[in-house]
Amino acid sequence: MFTRTLIRSSTLIARENARRGFHSSSIFYNKSNIDTTGTVSDINTKIGGILGLAGAPTFQRGENVIDVIKRDHKTVESLYKQYKSTKDTAQRQEYAWTLTKELVQHSEVEQLLVYPLLKLRDCQNGQEFHDRSLQEHQHIRELLYDLDNTKVDDPSHPQKLEAAVKATLEHVKEEESEVLASISKKYSVEELERVGAAFEAHKYTAVTRPHPSAPLQGPFAAAVNIATKPIDMARDALRNMTEKK
Repeated sequence: MFTRTLIRSSTLIARENARRGFHSSSIFYNKSNIDTTGTVSDINTKIGGILGLAGAPTFQRGENVIDVIKRDHKTVESLYKQYKSTKDTAQRQEYAWTLTKELVQHSEVEQLLVYPLLKLRDCQNGQEFHDRSLQEHQHIRELLYDLDNTKVDDPSHPQKLEAAVKATLEHVKEEESEVLASISKKYSVEELERVGAAFEAHKYTAVTRPHPSAPLQGPFAAAVNIATKPIDMARDALRNMTEKK
């Protein structure tokens, strides 16, 4: 029943995308999916927060999630520096694809497991930080989607990548100085280590390409990630065979 509902929802939204003129590979484009208040958001918060704090699906402790997130941020910065440091088209393409994948998977898991912590225990400015973070992620999703549909030899590619990275770095600055600091005050090291284990484990089920209209949080978002990842991986493999310079 749930699978049929997921497929039916995907089909209906895809039809709406076509009517609005969006590229067919963006399965779920609908900005109304960004729900940061009300019952649905509260349920998503509880489910995501509880799963993260439990360390699901491994139910073990790992690296502190704050450290994991900061390391991921550094990885994205490093990939962008490598992209800018070379003029070789094939290398630039590889760096851009890898950066997009790293950023997409990081963001998807952060939305599912980390941002819910802001609301779960009444963190300082928790609701504000939660809502702002989701809105910023949605903006970055859209920038990455535009980038992902632009070939590396297109003259606009460097500018599109720069726009996505600039928005990301601005988000990172706020997140590390405000959001993560707020979370660390309300949760113990052991709890953050369990979230860290869950964070790393959930990357394996996260999509590899940006889907700006997919839901941001909750069980439906997790299901969409699981259902869409094989499609993304198949498209990645095809792209590697046909578009690699």
